[in-house]
Amino acid sequence: MEKKKHKAPAAAAKPAPVIHKINHHLLAFICTLVALTVYANTINHEYVVDDDQVLAKNKITKQGISAIPTIFKTAYRAGFWERKEGVYRPLSVVLFAIEWQFFPNNPTFGHLINILLYALTAFLLYRLLRNTLHKHHPLIPFFITLLYIVMPIHTEVVANVKSCDELLCFLFAIVSLQQLYNWIVSKKVYALIFALLSFFLALLSKESAITLVAVYPLFVYYFSSEKTNKIIVVSLSFLSVAIVFLAIRYSVLGMMTGNADIPLINNSLVGTTDRMLQFSTAVSIMGKYLWLMIAPVTLVFDYSYNTIPLVSLASFKSFLPFIIYVALIVFAIREFRKKNPVSFGILFFIITISIVSNILFLIESTMAERFVYMPSLGFCIAIVFTMMKAVKIKPKSTESIYKQTFYNPVILVFFACIIIYSGRTIARNMDWKTNLILVEKDMKSSPESSRLYFSYGGGLLFEHALVEKDKVKKRELTIKAKNALEKGVALIQGYSTAWYHLGVAYKQLDDNESARVAFHNCKRSAFVNEAEGYIAEGLALAIENKFDSAIINMNKALELDSVGAAEEALSDLGTYYSNLGKISESLEAFNKLIILKPKAPLPYYNLGNTYAKIGDYKTAQNYYRRAIGINPAYVDAMNNMGNCYSAMKMPDSAKVYYQMAVDTDPNDVNSLKNMGVFYREAGDLAQSEIYFRKAQELIMK
Repeated sequence: MEKKKHKAPAAAAKPAPVIHKINHHLLAFICTLVALTVYANTINHEYVVDDDQVLAKNKITKQGISAIPTIFKTAYRAGFWERKEGVYRPLSVVLFAIEWQFFPNNPTFGHLINILLYALTAFLLYRLLRNTLHKHHPLIPFFITLLYIVMPIHTEVVANVKSCDELLCFLFAIVSLQQLYNWIVSKKVYALIFALLSFFLALLSKESAITLVAVYPLFVYYFSSEKTNKIIVVSLSFLSVAIVFLAIRYSVLGMMTGNADIPLINNSLVGTTDRMLQFSTAVSIMGKYLWLMIAPVTLVFDYSYNTIPLVSLASFKSFLPFIIYVALIVFAIREFRKKNPVSFGILFFIITISIVSNILFLIESTMAERFVYMPSLGFCIAIVFTMMKAVKIKPKSTESIYKQTFYNPVILVFFACIIIYSGRTIARNMDWKTNLILVEKDMKSSPESSRLYFSYGGGLLFEHALVEKDKVKKRELTIKAKNALEKGVALIQGYSTAWYHLGVAYKQLDDNESARVAFHNCKRSAFVNEAEGYIAEGLALAIENKFDSAIINMNKALELDSVGAAEEALSDLGTYYSNLGKISESLEAFNKLIILKPKAPLPYYNLGNTYAKIGDYKTAQNYYRRAIGINPAYVDAMNNMGNCYSAMKMPDSAKVYYQMAVDTDPNDVNSLKNMGVFYREAGDLAQSEIYFRKAQELIMK
């Protein structure tokens, strides 16, 4: 009888691994919330650095929505100056014009727009990475986006209203890449059309988007299985859009590149004609970018002369970055066929930063933190993918993918870095609160930067000293500004604006000889046909009482820059014509200034002085009253009102205005002297002596 075979007992089934479904909506929300949180403290900041060039002091932008047609036909800063420049970013300026239309001179709204655009960037970036990296660890898109959002090197872009051009450019780049991916997946033509349109909008926001022409084919190659012919179609499509943009830009600007003459103050590399020395210094700058992304301890808004010294390739500052970049490029090429995302990140960084690296050609700036705003995405991709290689996921584990990932020591270190970066970003934001705070902070971090001394001295002089009512404090601020400007010109003597500001400071301190020298130096160091140089020369000649020559220079300045030079030139022209007895020309200049600045008291005051000079005291008083109406603390206008009444033999009426001046500013020497004269002529010598003595005490101080 055949024996019955017994089956071995079945092995106990292994429990299925627990892999929680990733909540992408939650992760996208977290990224957006983090972006809002780290930059929330910029909301009440003022306009800083060059915000005025595109907003508060831009004649075109301040026309609001009605200026949009003009914006598309002019250069980036056309409303600020009339210099020929190679910057064309109409879409960014359109946004500034819309901001000004509804919230004029309100930096809070500009900062709010930047914060919201950055938060939207975080949301869309996460979605793009989630779609394109779906074959990899599901948390990688979250880690890349989170790292990108909190990088302190981005503070210049978000905290500076003007850098909205960077925000718009990158935002449209993300949308373009997302639509390109949609086309790859769906094969629907409208997705490709949207991708091309978004790329065009990125170009209109900032020209550096043109580097994306090389990124698009790489993107298709790395994140799809499309064949070579499809990649060629993509390349040609985006190249065509770039050509259209360049044609439009050329038709508006009449040039393909930027300014031919780059001042040394803007870019230290023009200090030598040795191309090898320029190259090695540019490589050292590329190394500094890497360092600032890894260890953003010292951030500075300006890296102009002589923050970055010229170095040879033998220098450690240049040789080490050179070796690092060569190694990165070799790795990227070696991993190209494997479609390694780290390779893509390296190539993305190198391609997008190439146009501002000073390696291919010299640009207007030595370096700037905003230049790595788009390229830093490649850095984040490479770093996160490299990090995730150390995170071992066990497919058959009963632990969830969340637990396996977040309990990993490498990830814990990563999140510690995220917290540190966030804290550094929030702290750095506070430096951008006002111009003075920013420059004072960065002067300590970068004592070799001549422009920081110029910025500090000029800002202190024009934004604080010249508007200060207290004369003692006014003098203290002016001296402080003068000292900073003197340090600046000691570092580099060929910067015209610094000499001009220094001349104004000397003039305020009644040091006319130093002012004359400074103004002459401004003209000598100014670019050919630069309006500021002619204004400075005019001021120098006026100090020498050469009013005819001064007038020629002021008119030349107006001819060169009828926008930026108008206020200073017209005001001085009116005064010089008056000094020469050319009353009709003087009145014409001041009336033009009133049309330009109807709410400024100075033109009315100057018109009053001109009419008083020819004995038309009643007309003079009408203009003095208008000046006082605009500025109720205008002591000089009050004194001149009194002088007119005194000339008209109306001493009691004169006393009213002299007393008004004394009450407004008890330390104004002229007001005290006028009261002393009044009482002396009235026969009250004791009271007259009191006022003269007080005036003398103030002079002796």
